[in-house]
Amino acid sequence: MKNVSSESEEFLEPIGRIGIVGWNFRKVLVFFLSKFLRNHKIILLDLSDEFSCIARLSGAKYYSVFEHSINPIKPPSSERVEQYVESIVEIFDYCFGMINMKNIIAKALINNISSSETTIPEIISKLDFETAEGGLSIYSPLEPFTFGTLRKVFGRREELDFNEALETGIVFDLSVLPTASSKTLGVLTILNKLSHMVSKHPTVLVITYPSIVWPKGRRCDAAKLYVEQVLTDNLERRGFMIIFAEKTFSELSEKIVHELDNIIFSPPSEALDPWNPWSLYTRLEREIVDSPAVILNRRGEVRSIVIPSNVMMKPLDKEEREKLKPNIRIFKESDWLKEVLGEDYEHGLRVISMIKELGGKAVLNRLIEEIRSTIGAGGLKALAALLRHGCLRQVHEGDNQYIFLSRGDWE
Repeated sequence: MKNVSSESEEFLEPIGRIGIVGWNFRKVLVFFLSKFLRNHKIILLDLSDEFSCIARLSGAKYYSVFEHSINPIKPPSSERVEQYVESIVEIFDYCFGMINMKNIIAKALINNISSSETTIPEIISKLDFETAEGGLSIYSPLEPFTFGTLRKVFGRREELDFNEALETGIVFDLSVLPTASSKTLGVLTILNKLSHMVSKHPTVLVITYPSIVWPKGRRCDAAKLYVEQVLTDNLERRGFMIIFAEKTFSELSEKIVHELDNIIFSPPSEALDPWNPWSLYTRLEREIVDSPAVILNRRGEVRSIVIPSNVMMKPLDKEEREKLKPNIRIFKESDWLKEVLGEDYEHGLRVISMIKELGGKAVLNRLIEEIRSTIGAGGLKALAALLRHGCLRQVHEGDNQYIFLSRGDWE
């Protein structure tokens, strides 16, 4: 069995898909990325905020999706928009279960993307008051994107330039996303955008805790086929290397496991787990005793890796995270309001001004009466549009309904 030390260039250019698994997977992943893949750009999807140190070690940027945004329906380019939207609908189905409505939703998204900056809440606001046979049935499964975490992360304009991310490498922090479906949407959205792009540099994609995204035993359908095979194959064709890393792969989709070209086990005894697709148990039992980690590949080769005990894994502090943040795109309130309100823009500004004068909070019935008397029907129309687009928020308190100024991306 060959040894692969930190000084060796022997394993500097691994090919294909790599799994990193075992109790020590965090240390092995950080060491592997900082030593063996130091000439690669690193795009790491961190589902637990355990790997922010990679930004410091690799020179990559750091991006909190909760503090900023990723717009799933924004195409990476103006070409092949329809194909991109269709792929996103497959991802929506995979995450939220929209199997009977995919064609309707795809058509609604394509027909209503007025610009590359259009968001999901803007599109479904146009469908809210259509017939139950059409718009209302489309609105229902997409409604979660109009409030809460899904709106904050996926319902706003995209503040990140993905072309810049490819040039620098980036750590995406998805840890604050509260559910498995929202984490899965975040990972698949990012991968889907990258699958329509080409990197100018050798680039490795790292997905931590992949069993959340590709769980074992999920129903077999077109959406599963897309995210497990079509998407990953597209990424490889674009020249990306892919690493999957977590403590155990026993709950990871068998399709993902069996497509791996190399697996790094640490400690090596993890290779004796029954899920190991290559079953090299007898040979390993004789050779793994003194090795901190081993690499297996589908050709039957076994190599040991020497992992130093002092791998630097200190997370980024608050100042470092801010310093390593990529350039954030700024969207002006006036430009956004002009686009969504159209001819009602001036009336909308007057409504917002009225609420601001009331301290950002107004009793709905009183506000409606004041708008009717001072602005007229155009003001009421603008009020309805502002509510649909999330510029205002309606809350029930006691016996009254209140309108609040939203703290959304339009401010």
